[in-house]
Amino acid sequence: MDKFFNNIWYSKFNFFSLLFLPLSLIYLITITIRRYLYQIKLFQITKFNVPIIIVGNISLGGSGKTPFCIWLINYLLSRGLKVGVISSGYKGASKIPIIINEQSDPKIVGDEAILLFEKTNAITVSCGNRVHATKLLLDTFNVDVVIHDDGIQHYSLNRDYEIILTDHDKLFGNGYLLPSGPLRELKSRILRANISVLTNVINDKIYATSSINNGLQNIVTKEIKSFDYFRNKQVNLVAGIASIKNITNILDHYMINYVSHKFDDHHHFSGNEFNSLTNKPIFLTSKDYVKLSNLNDSNIWVILHEVIPNNLLLEKIKEDLSKLLKYEN
Repeated sequence: MDKFFNNIWYSKFNFFSLLFLPLSLIYLITITIRRYLYQIKLFQITKFNVPIIIVGNISLGGSGKTPFCIWLINYLLSRGLKVGVISSGYKGASKIPIIINEQSDPKIVGDEAILLFEKTNAITVSCGNRVHATKLLLDTFNVDVVIHDDGIQHYSLNRDYEIILTDHDKLFGNGYLLPSGPLRELKSRILRANISVLTNVINDKIYATSSINNGLQNIVTKEIKSFDYFRNKQVNLVAGIASIKNITNILDHYMINYVSHKFDDHHHFSGNEFNSLTNKPIFLTSKDYVKLSNLNDSNIWVILHEVIPNNLLLEKIKEDLSKLLKYEN
């Protein structure tokens, strides 16, 4: 199903986009009315006594929200702030807020919540209801700021600062709203954000982040190898993320011969997916590995990935958030 819609959304206008246009019009009317009802306060907006920062996008699919949140959380932690984090728990089984710890199950709390916790060690709560999750976090812990990974469209949650990310490779697809296109809101929505960031691109003239892959780590031996180590070798790439283009680009750059085993985004890995693979290195993303940490296979290598903001974005973040959060930039 993901492949079907991606073919529609990220290609030129086609028959299916036309077919779905009436549904997109209904969707536009629905989100417009919903937004208006929040504006006139007919729907409740919950405000909290600590600053709320939301990192999100206006289209379906990956735009690098979680890696960017990891960078931002660690940046604020390095400034001596106590940071709380909210993850939606997408595709997790829990319906109530759960505080993440070392024993948390990604099938219950979602893979992104586990990844955020492991990469930052920040206080992290997982729940689809972001208001309830924020209440639990603030009732339990004393923090200076709460960062929401995703949540731009959760208007019941008051926000003090919005960062909207857009993937440079996909942009807005065909530019249409769901289901004709990938947009959850009109493109003009980014103008209301505090800052709009283009991801996966090197460009010093706009607010942007670039993706850095720092090699691979073996899950058994813990040794780290560069991508060049696997040059001209045969590997299996196993991924349950929205887009693998950035990964395949680097594999092509280093002339690594790979067989791609692509699963739906947030796929619940069981480990059986590897049974039929040949005895060759297996490359995994960190997001997928949090669901497979009980494996003990020396053929598995985890891609070490991070995002780096350009200087323009870094200075903007420093200036804006130091005023909002009262720290020295």
